[in-house]
Amino acid sequence: MTNREEAATETTPLVGNTSAAELEAASQRRRDELKGYVFMALSALGFATNSACVKALAIANFPSLEIVFARSVVQLALGLLGCLYYRVSPMGPSNANGLRKWLVLRGAAGAFGNACFFYAVSVMTLADATVVFFTGPVFSAIFANIMLGEPYDGFDKIASAVCMLGIVLVLKPSALFSEHLGMLGEMHQVRGAAAALIGAMSGALAYCVVRKVGRGVHAMVHVVYFGFLSFVGSSIAMFAFQNPRLPQTTYEWTVMAMVGSFAYLGQVLLNRGLQLAPAGPGTLMRNMDVVFAFLFGITLFDEVPDWISVLGAAVIVGCTIAMGLHKWFSHTT
Repeated sequence: MTNREEAATETTPLVGNTSAAELEAASQRRRDELKGYVFMALSALGFATNSACVKALAIANFPSLEIVFARSVVQLALGLLGCLYYRVSPMGPSNANGLRKWLVLRGAAGAFGNACFFYAVSVMTLADATVVFFTGPVFSAIFANIMLGEPYDGFDKIASAVCMLGIVLVLKPSALFSEHLGMLGEMHQVRGAAAALIGAMSGALAYCVVRKVGRGVHAMVHVVYFGFLSFVGSSIAMFAFQNPRLPQTTYEWTVMAMVGSFAYLGQVLLNRGLQLAPAGPGTLMRNMDVVFAFLFGITLFDEVPDWISVLGAAVIVGCTIAMGLHKWFSHTT
């Protein structure tokens, strides 16, 4: 054995067939994955807190589009500060291959989906609106098949169909169930669910556009486009369709600011968590939004769900988790 080989043996001790460096790298990966799960759980808490703030403002008779406007102001400001910090142009890279039209589509779809979700939260229970909105992965799979050429197989189709059954359980239409919400209550339930579903579709479209654009666009640029288009759209729509009013108390101003701040925090933590945690198990953590929504609904707004709503939520969450894990296993095998 040469001196160089002896030195290599001395500086890289082996455990079985694995070097200490490889063991340390594996240990670091496990630590990073754990951090990723923690970030995604905190992200879910951030988004759920954002939704709870929306519900609190809706109870205080703030129009949903005004709440969207408040979020867009905070998110746009934080996005621009982020671009300044990272020294990236808020317009994004050069308009090669029509890149900016995709950024505009992503921002518009995300803004519209967010407005629909805020309306759903204002007329439904927090848990029901969140659960219906979380059918997004079903539509993401469909859009990914159309836009990105990803497979949409029989398992996905069955899971999508069962997911729709979960929505029926959440809505509890009087034609199928003995519970009656009254004409106005049932109309709000149906309109809210329709808005949450449309919001889920729009959010899924935005997600697929982000994937189509790829990593060539900084995350802060997406935040700016989303915030700007949401700002423009909501500032016009809230005067055209609703009657906005200025917050009157410190509490109202604080909750308005919290809407945008917690949404931004949730997005940052989600992006970081997705970078660290495997996509499949990460799907499980993402659905903690629903758990927090139920907890906040019960503890803050006295919205105690019945067993049918809980069953519907379990069906929807179970189907979206199954679809996420199915795609993950398909890509890793």
